[in-house]
Amino acid sequence: MKRLGLIALFLCSFSAVAGPMFPSLKSCRDADSDCALALNDNFLVDAHSGQRLSEMAEPAGVMSSFWLYRDGDRYILENENYSQSKSRRWLVFTYDNGRVVLDGAYVFSIHIAETRAYWHGYDCRGDAKPFAVPTKDSFSEVALEELCGDAEGWVVSGGDAKVPVSAKGLTVSVPVYHSRNRDGSATYLFTESDVPDLSKLVCLSNCADIAKTPERVSNEAAPLRWGQEGTLCSDDEDIYFSCPLQGGKTVSVCAQGNNKPTAGSVQYRYGVPGNIELVYPKNALPPKGKFFVVDASEGSVNLNIIKFKSGAYTYLVNQAFVSFLTVLKDDKVVFRQRCGAGSYSSINRAALQGLESRPKNAEDFR
Repeated sequence: MKRLGLIALFLCSFSAVAGPMFPSLKSCRDADSDCALALNDNFLVDAHSGQRLSEMAEPAGVMSSFWLYRDGDRYILENENYSQSKSRRWLVFTYDNGRVVLDGAYVFSIHIAETRAYWHGYDCRGDAKPFAVPTKDSFSEVALEELCGDAEGWVVSGGDAKVPVSAKGLTVSVPVYHSRNRDGSATYLFTESDVPDLSKLVCLSNCADIAKTPERVSNEAAPLRWGQEGTLCSDDEDIYFSCPLQGGKTVSVCAQGNNKPTAGSVQYRYGVPGNIELVYPKNALPPKGKFFVVDASEGSVNLNIIKFKSGAYTYLVNQAFVSFLTVLKDDKVVFRQRCGAGSYSSINRAALQGLESRPKNAEDFR
């Protein structure tokens, strides 16, 4: 009965507000933060070697302060301006033994008009390229220039997002820039807050795509089944699972010559026909030890899953009353989208023979 309740809960969760973007946020000042970086005298420094990441300090002052946070493998350098034209800037990046990769930046500032004040801003997203350190100027200024260029954000319509009735807090729609080029708009919610607050940041639309965590691949791919919609599998492959997601992308699990876990190959693919963005594993390999099939059904509720892990992430393609893709990080849901047209996609029975079976566990019901 408990499992049935959990199944009902996540089938209804599509209409609920998404979780915070930084669910395990910790200040790098905390003793248990395990931060590899520190903010000393407004310089970002390697916590072990003391090496600075810039030649110039962050421009803090009486009306401006900087803080450093960590959320999993991501670092967030926050800058808050306290002047009348208040602003909050969050620079998100990863750091590993001197290697920096810029994830993106979120910039929010307040505009005071004659009759009211409102928040606006912009969202800049990186291209996963290494960022050269130390920088000549302050780390944040050089990184923001790299990500955003001359981007300036104002309020955009946000018409592509419906804010749930139950949502309480500040909602802001902002333009999105990817590698300095305009790429639509995104809508963010700060739950139960009337100002931008990093710990309460939730994405409602055009979110940075968590499903893009597996290895990036070339756009060149095998010929697709152009006559068959909703798949990224080629003509000579078996479709173990495939569906167009509501976000506009397609998720597919494709197999070739796979009649047992040690034979043939199985791959997860994500993107659109003609532009496969991501694949796991990068090379076509037998699925043993990589892909698993789970029968998580309970009573009259049918739930079958193909799952795999990539680093800290667990991916589950689910055949249920409403089929969907779920991505977990550290046992928490960070991405979920259901199948679009028809809402139902089935797992090919051949997957039961070609993939290792695994008993259901708690993460299958997240």
